[in-house]
Amino acid sequence: MTPSPPASAASLRWLMGLFCATLGALVLVAPHRFSTPGILEPYREIWGASALLSGVALLAVAALPRRRSSLAVHALAGSTLLALAAGFAGSRFWAAVLVYAGLGLITALAGFLPANPPATPLRTRLSLALATATSLALILATAVVTAQEERLAEEQVLATQRIEARAIARNVADYVEMNGARTFAVAALAGRAPLTFESHRPLLAGSLRSYPDVTAFRSLAIDGRTIAGAGAMQIPPQILRRLAAGIRSQSRIELTTAKAGARFLLLIGAPILDGGNEVVGVLVAAFDSETLARRIARPGSSVALGDGNGSLIAFRSQIHRHDEVSALPVGWDRQFRLSRRVARPGSVAGFAMVPGLGWVVAVEQPRSAALAGVRRGRDFAFGLLVLVVPLAVVGGVVAARLITRPLGRLADAVSELTTGNLAAPVATGSGVTEVERLAIAFRDMRDRLAERTRESERLADELRARAETLTEMDRRKNDFLAMLAHELRNPLGAIANASYLLEQSEPAEPHQQRAVAIIRRQIRHLVRMVEDLLDVSRVTRGKVELRRERIDFGEVVQHALETARPLAETKHQVLREELTSEPLPLDGDATRLEQVLSNLLRNAVKFTGKGGTIEISVDRDGAGEAVVLVRDDGIGIAPHLLPRIFDLFAQGEQTLDRSGAGLGIGLTLVRRLVEMHGGRVEARSSGSGKGSEFEVRLPLAALTTPTPPLPEGEEGKKKPLGVS
Repeated sequence: MTPSPPASAASLRWLMGLFCATLGALVLVAPHRFSTPGILEPYREIWGASALLSGVALLAVAALPRRRSSLAVHALAGSTLLALAAGFAGSRFWAAVLVYAGLGLITALAGFLPANPPATPLRTRLSLALATATSLALILATAVVTAQEERLAEEQVLATQRIEARAIARNVADYVEMNGARTFAVAALAGRAPLTFESHRPLLAGSLRSYPDVTAFRSLAIDGRTIAGAGAMQIPPQILRRLAAGIRSQSRIELTTAKAGARFLLLIGAPILDGGNEVVGVLVAAFDSETLARRIARPGSSVALGDGNGSLIAFRSQIHRHDEVSALPVGWDRQFRLSRRVARPGSVAGFAMVPGLGWVVAVEQPRSAALAGVRRGRDFAFGLLVLVVPLAVVGGVVAARLITRPLGRLADAVSELTTGNLAAPVATGSGVTEVERLAIAFRDMRDRLAERTRESERLADELRARAETLTEMDRRKNDFLAMLAHELRNPLGAIANASYLLEQSEPAEPHQQRAVAIIRRQIRHLVRMVEDLLDVSRVTRGKVELRRERIDFGEVVQHALETARPLAETKHQVLREELTSEPLPLDGDATRLEQVLSNLLRNAVKFTGKGGTIEISVDRDGAGEAVVLVRDDGIGIAPHLLPRIFDLFAQGEQTLDRSGAGLGIGLTLVRRLVEMHGGRVEARSSGSGKGSEFEVRLPLAALTTPTPPLPEGEEGKKKPLGVS
């Protein structure tokens, strides 16, 4: 059966997490078992730590998947493996490059694979946390301790190598000094004999037999001409002449080196003095470098002797073939003489100067051989980790189970409580103090919850009964309002007709005319209130249907202004208008919208004193809405009344005669009609006596035909304030 994509992704994360974590632990604990390639060598420890952390993070993502963290962790692990591939590319190990590059790309792209459901049990989380913390602590502690031990061992080996180098340098200096004395003694004997071939040849041959270290003797005239010789070594004539010239000018022993074919020679020159201590010739003793090589040889080490100017005098290595070290860099002796560090990454090397000669001795030992004991300890430590880390994981799982088992039983009990089983037992006796306290708290909560549930059910029954009563009362109220409005229309019609007949009858007395005018005015007021009652009853019962059509909202505003202007004039109020010149197309019922604006304007006139100011502005906002603001400087709205100003029958405090008061249904109609058009209305006021402001927002319809351009210089201008 083919596994589902989440299972495949989880398997890949587990495998790559274990691989990266093992690789990182190997590099940190036993780095000698992992050949870090090329450019990664200086950053071995950093790369190992990155591999270990990315591996642990991959294991965490596999157990506790999170989308964002998963992408970051996969990117880190993929980058770590790609860096390893780049290191192998520098070493031209193409097979390893292909393997690690493929693994790195697969790991990085696996972050986009679907993850398991995010809900993870506490036991899994706790097990992973305990196992990770324990394993990481073990690995890092082992890595630090073993690295410190290897560093100390390397320092000890290096100190030993330096002591060995100084001892060899002292030995070389003594050897050269001893052979210089021998050469001087032979030169003294040669000075007692005539400076001829016949007298010098037997002396040189006898001396050669007496000093087996000497490869050849040569006696030279003061001008560098060879007089006699012993030994088969071919010494370059120019070297001999230069040596004779140095003796003649300095009258002391001269030391130099020369290359004779494939062999290296050490030449020591001493002056031949006559009876008057005058230099009459030069005696040269030649020593093969092989002789020096035998004297500087040390078991298990590679020893080199340089002249301090970049030339190798002698070299001897007694290192096993599989432990061979790389050749010393060119000019290594010159670098040491100049107090510069000679880098030897694959070996432990000690350097020393030969006293009085300026030569340099280098004693090297392969790092693998020098640190073999410590590295065996690191191998043993890594083996222990391989055994101990699984034990730590098992220990973490067991500890997590012991901790979470009572919590699981408690969770089961809580689940029973949530399903309504208030009699479910809450287990105690877990042995964990915190869990025991939690169980006691849940048991107490269960008892209180049962009591509150019973109380809540009782209150719910009461609320349900009250809600039914209120619903019935609201229905009766609506029916009463509708019936009242219909019943009031009939007597109002009769009274209106009678008042009209009185008004049209023969001229009456002035006081009768005033009475008829009052009747007519109050009838109009009552008619408006009855119409509002009818509208409210229709709206609350959902029996109002809007007659929608495409209208210009600006015209609706103008009609409302024409209706409200006479009312404002009767109270000598200033009515200002600020209307945009842009068209305001709107899908709505023009009659109902005019009713909304008329109600707002009538309210502003009603609650503003004589000589007050009322402003109305209409504009379009950036959200495609028409915005209407109606402001006044009247009595304002009390703060406690502002939140419920649009509620039915909501009114502020009135005087005893209730002059100008209504039924408190106008603003309710305004809100209901605006909301039926998809808009909203809001009231604002700074308090009593500080005026009020009402804002209406209605959604505009899209323009279907382009509007003609305004004359130049008139774009965006609004209609100037008009005062009536």
